[in-house]
Amino acid sequence: MRALVLAFAFGLAAGCGGKPIYPVQGQIVDPDGKPVSGLGGGTVEFENLDTEISATGGIDDEGRFTLTTERPDDGAHVGRTKVLIVRPYLGPDRRAPFVIAPKYEKKQTSDLEVNVEPKNNDLKLTVELYKGRKQ
Repeated sequence: MRALVLAFAFGLAAGCGGKPIYPVQGQIVDPDGKPVSGLGGGTVEFENLDTEISATGGIDDEGRFTLTTERPDDGAHVGRTKVLIVRPYLGPDRRAPFVIAPKYEKKQTSDLEVNVEPKNNDLKLTVELYKGRKQ
């Protein structure tokens, strides 16, 4: 019985889902590889497709982000993830205009997936720009 209790306690200490967390940072870019502006204050979310545990990070004015799962800037769980990118709020009920295709805001429509590897992950997320965007 004691061995069972110790095994359970060890399993809890291993962390959520038993998968390690590795650093993830990156930048959101357009199809030409240029940083996407206009997303500053928005968020990026990586949802692990195996554990369904999410990592999130704020987006700066040049489209850069760093993910957090358990502690600030610790990264994300290893494995395949669905990526969501959400526009910033301008006020309580007002969102910024679309800059990238709206499909990236919903899990059901985002086709952006990334594999988080057991290393320091520095990513470029290439997205489609919103067709009605003024240049």
